[in-house]
Amino acid sequence: MWERVCHFFRRHTEPEDPSIEFEEGLLLIVDAEQLTNNLRSKLRRSIGAEDTIVYLAEVRGAVRGFSPVGEPWPEIQGRGSGGHTSEPLPDIPTNSKMVDWFRANREILLLDNKGGVMEYLQDELGPFVTCGMDLVLPLLSMERLIGLVFVRLGQTVLSKSQLLSLQLSSKQAGLAFENALLFKERLRQNERMYRAEQLATMGQFAAGIAHELRNPLTAIRSTIQFLASEFADGSEQQKLSQITLEEVDRVNGIVGSLLSLAQPTESQPVALDPANEVGKCLAFIEARARSQNVELQVACDEPLPKSVIDPMELRQVLLNIIVNGLQAMPTGGALRIRVHRLPSPAWGPGSGGVSRVFGRGVLIEVADQGPGIPRELRDRVFEPFFTTKAGGTGLGLAICRSIVKRYDGEIWVEEAEGGGTSVRVILRAE
Repeated sequence: MWERVCHFFRRHTEPEDPSIEFEEGLLLIVDAEQLTNNLRSKLRRSIGAEDTIVYLAEVRGAVRGFSPVGEPWPEIQGRGSGGHTSEPLPDIPTNSKMVDWFRANREILLLDNKGGVMEYLQDELGPFVTCGMDLVLPLLSMERLIGLVFVRLGQTVLSKSQLLSLQLSSKQAGLAFENALLFKERLRQNERMYRAEQLATMGQFAAGIAHELRNPLTAIRSTIQFLASEFADGSEQQKLSQITLEEVDRVNGIVGSLLSLAQPTESQPVALDPANEVGKCLAFIEARARSQNVELQVACDEPLPKSVIDPMELRQVLLNIIVNGLQAMPTGGALRIRVHRLPSPAWGPGSGGVSRVFGRGVLIEVADQGPGIPRELRDRVFEPFFTTKAGGTGLGLAICRSIVKRYDGEIWVEEAEGGGTSVRVILRAE
């Protein structure tokens, strides 16, 4: 009886155990931000945490890293520098010393520790120490590191039992966040599959229309050419005929693009150096870039692995992307073209937002200094007939994606460093 009484009073007087809070119901939450808010409130109640920042593993470009949960970047307010500072939280790459340490140790790291660990990680932990974070909690799922939780405790000093409880609860929180990430990826994949079915149906329909339009367009063009030859040079009728011919050619180009999208021509892939094809494309547009006061900034790694692709199709992709970049800067600027070797393994965005691993390959990046593309429209720019340009057909990037996917590559759009649009293409090496 005495043991039961002692147990009753201990249960009501001991500090709340955070691990008890992470019950199975937590796994029913499938939104990462909602989970973050849930974790933040539980840590505030259980250990008096003043602030919590959650980093989750995700893919950004060709590199997999850890990014803070929030839109678009949470701000940190520093107290270590003697005042409040506001700056974007840094990403944490997977090859960082911090990530390597947590993968190896899988335990809580106290940031007031002045020992060798803090000295080893000082450069990477500096921004978090500056904003007053006191400890880092790893999020683990199936022995994998999927996230990091930075906690600011304020004046609270944790006991050993509380630290142990936090360590245990990190596993449950890790499973919950892993579940949320998988659910999000599945939703994206289903959405992409549904969209792909719609586009396939649209492509078949468009191909049928294109075939029916080709013959009448040929007849119309021939008739206009004949009539134009009957008019006097420089006459108003001849000028109108020329304008009409140009419009017919524009429609013919759209028809050709539709056919190219729906029924790709037979490819002739060869092993080639992507940097050489980039150079050929830049030679085509160099004069146009000068006329627009656009500076071409080119950088290529050497040597590059060869990629197996039809050279004409690769040039079509590159020219489309480069010309789009020029059109985004009608008053001038800089167009940056980078060709990099991919590390092995490297990460790309994959279909449906799901990350995928590439072996040896090449990353081609074309970045402009134009107005940029809103985040919510970046995936849609690859849909047929969707365009952000006045007078655009919305077929160029759709054809680019069709070509790149045919060779098991990836193409996607990001915000360029300093603003503008960055289009990135991954090509597999032979």
